[in-house]
Amino acid sequence: MMVRLANQVLLKVVTRYLQRDNLLISSIKRLAELAKIGREALMNCDFDELGEIMLEAWRLHQELDPYCSNEFVDRLFSFANHYCIGYKLVGVGGGGFALLLAKDADYAKELRQSLEADSSFDVKIYD
Repeated sequence: MMVRLANQVLLKVVTRYLQRDNLLISSIKRLAELAKIGREALMNCDFDELGEIMLEAWRLHQELDPYCSNEFVDRLFSFANHYCIGYKLVGVGGGGFALLLAKDADYAKELRQSLEADSSFDVKIYD
């Protein structure tokens, strides 16, 4: 298991920022926009929009730090994709968690049961 420390990630991002990396700067600006749009979607209970925002934010985080994921996370998100309208990692440096937004309550229940039945996913599930 590889743990990413937040200060290592921050150092890489800040270095790219100081080098005026256009991709990084545009990704950061878009993440700030998505935060505002996501707040509105959440306040309006527009969960489909929120799921799309989560997926876009996850893609942007992968552009910011290609090592923000690992094989386990990739397998988890691939497995959950059928059940979810959005997912992403939240937190930093190996101390965060995966946030999965199910399509509806039935899909959430199915996802929980499927994850609990699959021994290759040693995860703790919170409602």
